[in-house]
Amino acid sequence: MNEYLISEYIKKMTTQDIINFGNKKNITIPLSDATILLSYAKKYYKDFLNNKEQEIIKELKHELSPSIYKDLYKLYIEYKIKYQK
Repeated sequence: MNEYLISEYIKKMTTQDIINFGNKKNITIPLSDATILLSYAKKYYKDFLNNKEQEIIKELKHELSPSIYKDLYKLYIEYKIKYQK
C-alpha cells in the first residue's frame, strides 16, 4: 500500500515540488539540480524504498552541485534515521 501511494505521488511530482521542498528546508535548489533529482526520483524511488540506494547516492554526488549535494545528503541522513525507527 505504501509503495503504491508513493508511486502515485512520484508520478505527479514536478521540479517545482522539489524546489519548494528545498525552500522549506532552507536549501535553494536550482532548476538544473531539481531536474536531476526529479529524474532520479522517478527512476529509482523503489531502490530507496528497498534500501538499495547507495550506488544512486554515489552517482548523485557527481551529478549535483557540490553544495546542494552536501545539504541534501545531510537531509537524507536525517530522514533515514527518523523513518527507520
